[in-house]
Amino acid sequence: MSALLGRTRATVLCVIAEQPNCNTTQLADRVGIATASASEHATVLRSAGLTAAVRHRNMVLHILTAAGHALLSAAM
Repeated sequence: MSALLGRTRATVLCVIAEQPNCNTTQLADRVGIATASASEHATVLRSAGLTAAVRHRNMVLHILTAAGHALLSAAM
């Protein structure tokens, strides 16, 4: 999967799968990257239909879509 997405983006996808409803700051902390980078990776994954964003107050929460689940399942 990292060959397709890149190592960091694949890690971001896995973290979103393991920790649904994490916000961008939490995502960045868990992956070990800057918040701006986490936001960029999440945006690309969302544009590809692998994740979705849900607004909760002033935060964006990240969740996996069915396509994201399917990709992770196929990679295992």
